[in-house]
Amino acid sequence: MKMGKGSLYVIASPIGNIEDITLRAIRILREEADLIYCEDTRHTKKILAAYGISAPAMSLHAHSSETKIRKAVEYMNAGNSAVYMTDSGTPSISDPGAKLVRAAIEAGIGVIPVPGPSALASAVSVSGFTGKNIIFSGFLSKKEGRRKNELKKLADFEGMIVVYESPYRIRGLLADIAQVFPESNVFVAREMTKLYEEYLSFKGTDALNATAEMKELGEFTVLIDNG
Repeated sequence: MKMGKGSLYVIASPIGNIEDITLRAIRILREEADLIYCEDTRHTKKILAAYGISAPAMSLHAHSSETKIRKAVEYMNAGNSAVYMTDSGTPSISDPGAKLVRAAIEAGIGVIPVPGPSALASAVSVSGFTGKNIIFSGFLSKKEGRRKNELKKLADFEGMIVVYESPYRIRGLLADIAQVFPESNVFVAREMTKLYEEYLSFKGTDALNATAEMKELGEFTVLIDNG
């Protein structure tokens, strides 16, 4: 019988290239994890298979019920150690991991970060922007008018603004940036660490022209230098 409470390891997973996972993460997944909670088991199992990790995986995503989160906490309270991984990047940043982390903390379970890939940090590192003030807004509204209003509010921030966007709305976002931040430097990272990764830098006013040949495929991280 296991004694005491288990732990929750919050592990960063590759944002594209499967080699971008730390040695520590692999060791914990092999030796410490009794169960791996993740956004999509199909995606996570590919990573586990690549490194010969046999721990079972169970889905826990944005639409998971409070009951499922409570059962996860009960599992760790029984002395089992669990891992939380999202489909890509560092959990709890614009994804459902925060709910599980909060519930674990409230239950007195130790929550341990295992650092690694992050689309936010990766894009900032190659943007060439030098400001130290950064605000992260994740995905803005899907509605055009509301998205533009969100950008106008962000314009009051003096520093680097970072947002994520899908391929279905990237053109709309860039059109709004051209209007709200015409004089700001903008950096777009597409499909980071993957085979067809792409990076573009331009002035806000030239956003649509500068990205005219950019493929509307994959995941986008957009930085606005508003310092």
